[in-house]
Amino acid sequence: MFNIKKGLILMWMGFLGLTSAAQQPVVLTLEQARDYARKHNYELRNAQLDIETARYKVKETIATGLPQVSANISYNDNIGLPVQLVPGDFFGQPGEDIEVQFGTKYSANAGASVNQLIFSGSYIVGLQASKAYLEQSEKNLFKNQVEVNKAVSESYFLVLATKESILVIDSTLEITRKLAEQTKIIVENGFAEETEFDQLQLLIADLETGRMNAVSQLETTKSYLRYHLGMDEKQQIEVSESLVELTEKLVAEKLFATQFNMFNNIDFQILQNQKDLALLQLKLEKSAYLPTLSAFLNYNTQAQRQEWDFFDSKGKWYSSSVFGVSMNIPIFSGGERSSRVRQAQYQFEKTQVAEEMVSSSLKLQYQTVRNELENALQTYQNTKSSKGIAEKIFRRTGVKYTEGVAASLDLLNTQNQYLTSQSQYINAALNMLNKTVALESILIQSE
Repeated sequence: MFNIKKGLILMWMGFLGLTSAAQQPVVLTLEQARDYARKHNYELRNAQLDIETARYKVKETIATGLPQVSANISYNDNIGLPVQLVPGDFFGQPGEDIEVQFGTKYSANAGASVNQLIFSGSYIVGLQASKAYLEQSEKNLFKNQVEVNKAVSESYFLVLATKESILVIDSTLEITRKLAEQTKIIVENGFAEETEFDQLQLLIADLETGRMNAVSQLETTKSYLRYHLGMDEKQQIEVSESLVELTEKLVAEKLFATQFNMFNNIDFQILQNQKDLALLQLKLEKSAYLPTLSAFLNYNTQAQRQEWDFFDSKGKWYSSSVFGVSMNIPIFSGGERSSRVRQAQYQFEKTQVAEEMVSSSLKLQYQTVRNELENALQTYQNTKSSKGIAEKIFRRTGVKYTEGVAASLDLLNTQNQYLTSQSQYINAALNMLNKTVALESILIQSE
């Protein structure tokens, strides 16, 4: 009995240990979050499966041009042989019809055939198209990686910004609560009106409400981050970097020094691939005018028995074989082929127009994002300076308030000013980081 209880206790402790381990939060830097998403993001996993599908599509297309071998085996048990009427003249009975049954009760047949495609325009073009489709799938994967990298980064930045807001509220709450405690003592000693203390209590209540909303928003931002990472919703997650650390790591000069090469942009490359596919489709429709040449070899053997003795070595099997070459020559289709060629031609021309449009769009997008990053950097520097000044004013006003030099209204105004400057700073830092990732996404080159 003791051993059973001991075993149950150990199992329960082990279960608790596993549960505790499962609840440990995953702590990630920005780069670790990006790496995690490359392996687990839902869209990237599907894009990888598309590549594997495209690879087997290429193999399937190649296989259609290789020898096609098939075999067949059949067995017949003629339960009732058909009866045919033969004129009696053949049997010395003129004027009468003689009933005759031809064949044997049992028959078996075995054969094999080999078919080889010698020339087909559609096969050649189809093989090229399947390889282009594989290349397109690989480029789509890279594009998805760029987009996921951007989405993960923006979600990560938003978590940092929300945490920074909570830290600002917490520090402001700490200062305001100390001032409220000091004011309460002053009011109790009759050196200040109770309104001063009530005013501070209102400030504390507003800050606590703001903190509660910020904490709720933090959980929401983490949920978005988990989604882009491809992580289970129940998994706890923490970010190990701060907003200040990431803004200090930013090297805008390096981004501004990087030359924008439109031909290295993944969106432009995908369009080029689509253009190649449209051209191949045009070639495919034109190949319908070409003949198709193929060769075949058939071998067949059969046996007929009155008794079921097909495995008797003395029994005879009658073989036949044939080799041939066939050519299918298209002559007239009533205009169907020419219409299909025209349609493919217009689709190809549309990709040429799209190429011009995307070219102009990418240049405009690059210049716009570059200018936005420059403005975001300048705004960040300004708000960073204003934040420091507003914090200094708020702290000085708090000291003056405790000394009785400043009124509660002055404290309220400077606190609002401080919180506004902090909010502007956080938003500016968040905007700068987002613009940085946006410019990186445009400049990044495919492998």
